[in-house]
Amino acid sequence: MKKKSLSFLIGGPAGSGIEKSGQLLATTFVRGGYFVFSNIEHFSLIRGGNNFLRLRIDELPHEVHLEEIDVMIALDRRTIDEHIHEVVNGGVVIYDNEVVKLDDTFKAKNGVLMLNVPFRKLATVDVGSAITENVISLSIVLGLTGFDVVGLKQVLSKIFSSKGAEVIRANEKAADIGYEIGKKSEKEFNVGLEKKKGNGNMFLCGNDALCVAAIKAGCKFVGEYPMTPSSSVLHFMAKWADKYGIVVKHTEDEIAAVNSLIGAGFVGVRAIAATAGGGFALMTEGIGLAAMNEVPIVVVNVMRPGPATGLPTRTEAADLRQVIHAGQGDPIKLVILPGDPQECFDMGFLAFNLAEKYQIPVIVCYDKYLGEGYYTVPAFETDGLKVDRGKVLSEKELAKISDYKRYLLTEDGISPRSLPGMRGGIHRATSDEHNEYGEIFEAAENRRLMVDKRMKKMEAALSDMPKPLLIGDKNADITFVTWCSCKGACMEACELMKNKKVKANVFQIRSAYPFHKKEVAEMLKNIKRPILVEQNHDAQMGGLITEQTGIIISEKVLRYDGRPMTAKFIVDNLKI
Repeated sequence: MKKKSLSFLIGGPAGSGIEKSGQLLATTFVRGGYFVFSNIEHFSLIRGGNNFLRLRIDELPHEVHLEEIDVMIALDRRTIDEHIHEVVNGGVVIYDNEVVKLDDTFKAKNGVLMLNVPFRKLATVDVGSAITENVISLSIVLGLTGFDVVGLKQVLSKIFSSKGAEVIRANEKAADIGYEIGKKSEKEFNVGLEKKKGNGNMFLCGNDALCVAAIKAGCKFVGEYPMTPSSSVLHFMAKWADKYGIVVKHTEDEIAAVNSLIGAGFVGVRAIAATAGGGFALMTEGIGLAAMNEVPIVVVNVMRPGPATGLPTRTEAADLRQVIHAGQGDPIKLVILPGDPQECFDMGFLAFNLAEKYQIPVIVCYDKYLGEGYYTVPAFETDGLKVDRGKVLSEKELAKISDYKRYLLTEDGISPRSLPGMRGGIHRATSDEHNEYGEIFEAAENRRLMVDKRMKKMEAALSDMPKPLLIGDKNADITFVTWCSCKGACMEACELMKNKKVKANVFQIRSAYPFHKKEVAEMLKNIKRPILVEQNHDAQMGGLITEQTGIIISEKVLRYDGRPMTAKFIVDNLKI
C-alpha cells in the first residue's frame, strides 16, 4: 500500500548544497503532481553548523512542515545524531559512511533502515564528477519511493542548460546510478509515492509571491540594502528588472533605501524596499518623513528574532509593535499581515494601491518562515486586478486650479496630488509641519487641522484593509487566534484536534493598523474558547487586541526559540 505523503530531511554543514538539493527534489515532486512544502533551518555561518531542509510531499496542500521524518539524507554525523529520534518506524537514513563515520558506539534506532551508500566514491569514480554526489543521494530517494527518475533528469537538464551537454550527461548518469541503488531497497522501505499527472502549480516562497505582486502592481523602483531573511526580494527584482523596466538600487544602507523610495514616490514612481527588524529600525525616521509629506511608499518587514542582530537566520513574529509605532508622533501608516503566499500576492498588490490612494506609507509584515518557506500554490488569479493611482492630477486638471494647494484640507484627508514637472503644480515639501501650500507653519490651529487631516486618511483606509478571517467550523469548541505564518500551523492543529474529538477553527488577524476592532470584538464575543498562538514572548497581537477591544485572551501558546511553529507544538502545549 503506497503512502500518500512523505516527510524528508536533508542535513549537513553549511556550504554542502543542502538548499539546492532540496529545491531539485521539491521541483521534481511538484512537476510530478504533488503538493510540496519546503523549509530550511540554518546557522548564520558561511561554513559549519548543522543546516537542514525539510520537505513535505503530499496529495493535499499544507503550509507547515512535519516534525516526523520518513527519509533522512545525512551529509554529516551531526545530522544523524541530532535528528535520528525524529525518524519514524519504517523510515530510512541515507548516508555515506566514509563521510559520516558511524562507529561501533552508534546504535541504530529500531525499525529504521540505515542505507550506507558511497556517494563520494560513486560520484568521483563512476561519474567522474565529484560535485554530482548530491544528485546521487536525491535519485536514491526517487528509487526508494518508486518515483520516476525522468522527472529529476528533466529538472537537471533545465538547470544546467547553460553549462553544456557534458555537465548534463554527468548529472543524468549520477541520477541513474542513485536511482538503481534506491530501487534495490524499494520493497524494504515500502513507503513509496505514485507518480501523478502534473497540475501546473507554482513552487515559490512568500518573498517571491510578494515580488510577483509588486511587478504586477507596476512597481518600477527598488531601493534596498540586503538583510536576511528579506534579501531574496532584492535578488528576485534584480533578476527581472530588465524585462519589466524596473530600476533596482542596492543602496549603501537602509536609511538610503527608504529615502530613495521617498524620492521615487514623490515623482510618481511606485517603489518598494524589503528588510528585517534591524533594517526597519533605521528606516523609521524616513517612514515619518513619507507620512509628513504624504508620499506613497511600500516597505516590507520580513521578521526574524531580535533584539539587535538576534538570530539572523531564524524565524519569529515579534516586530508587531515596532511596525505599528515606527516613525515620530502618532502612527501614520498602514500595516498589513499576510499569512501565506497567496496573501503575499493579494496584499502585496493591495499595498501599492493603498499607498497611492491614501498617499501614505504601507508596511507589509510577515515572518521568515513564510518569507523563505516554499509552497506549492496555483497560479495567481490576476483578471480582476486594477491599479489605483489615487488623486493624481493631470496637467489639464491643474490648469483649472488657480491656487494649487498640495496639502489642501479635504473631507477625507486626501489632497489632489501633482507630480514634479507639472505646470501649475509647484509646491514645497518639508519634514516640518506645514500649511496647505507646504510652507513651514507652526500656528496651533494649523497644527491641529493638519494632524486631523492625516488621521482622516487612517479612518478612511480602514474599510480597505484586509479584514480578519474565520477559517473552519463556526461552532468550534476552541479557536486559535493568530497571525502571519502561524495560520498554517493552526489549521493543521485543527486536524490533529479531531483525533481528540475536539472541534477547532482559526481566527486570523490580517491587518494591524488601523485595526478592525469592531469586527474582532464581535467575533471574539461569540468564540467559546479563544487561544492565542504567536511567535513572540509577550503575545503582542493579544496585547493589541486588548488595547483595541478591551478583550483579554488569557490562554496562549507562544514560541520564541527561533524555530517555526508546528501543529504538534500547539497541540502538545494545550490543556485538553
